[in-house]
Amino acid sequence: MRPGTRSRIEEILRDYPNLDKYISERYKELRHPYRESDENIGGGKSSKISKPQEQMIITIEADKRLTMLEREKKAIDKCLIMASDDTKTIISELYFRKHPYYKIDGLILNGMVHCSRAQAFRLKHEFLSNLASELGLFDPY
Repeated sequence: MRPGTRSRIEEILRDYPNLDKYISERYKELRHPYRESDENIGGGKSSKISKPQEQMIITIEADKRLTMLEREKKAIDKCLIMASDDTKTIISELYFRKHPYYKIDGLILNGMVHCSRAQAFRLKHEFLSNLASELGLFDPY
């Protein structure tokens, strides 16, 4: 896996605890957009038929940022469901905590992960590879 791909996946994992907040904020931004007041009141009426509910649904469905956030969340959730308990412990300690207390060696020494050091690194790499392929970021090199 290329270093750029790895760092992008790690960045996505570090954002995972905040994804629900980002998704709800984006929904609010789309539902209540900022509109400048128009001082040019009067004039003709537009022949366009106004359907604000349909426009709102189209706006939400077409929003690329919201779609990407939801896609990232679903991919991480799917990979976590398929992961072993040791893998979940490693990933949550390294990426989901704001200030990680342990690194992989610390997790092994304190008995939080029940595998060898090499196996722990393999589990981490396997999880990152699965997430990369789930997100479509995986490159074969």
